[in-house]
Formats: sequence, structure tokens, C-alpha cells
Amino acid sequence: AAAPLLAVVLVGLGATSLSMSPSALADVRAELAEHTLEDAKRFAELALSTDSAAAARSAVTEAIAAS
Repeated sequence: AAAPLLAVVLVGLGATSLSMSPSALADVRAELAEHTLEDAKRFAELALSTDSAAAARSAVTEAIAAS
């Protein structure tokens, strides 16, 4: 889960453990620290409601930017 936005979505889906390279840790930690668990769940639901991975990424990116 080296992609910070993906990490937020995965936590929203219930992931309690994420695997990433040490170089990605700071960015992922910073992104997770900016959102509550409720936010993460909302972003995960938004991602699941789309038709494709590209649409999910776009929707979550827009929602996070707006929050």
C-alpha cells in the first residue's frame, strides 16, 4: 500500500496492517494522519461505488482534496 490514497481506502475497508517499502512509510503515515476512520470508510464506500479502478481513484482523489 505504498500509494497514500490507496492506504486510506484500504483502512476504510477494514485493513489493520499495510505492507510497503520503508521509503513510502512517511507519505502513507502523513496521509492517514489527516483523516479519521469515518473519513476512510466514506472514501472506501465511494471507491466501491464506481465502475473502474480509474474512476475510483479519481473519485477518492477529488473527495480527499475537498475534505
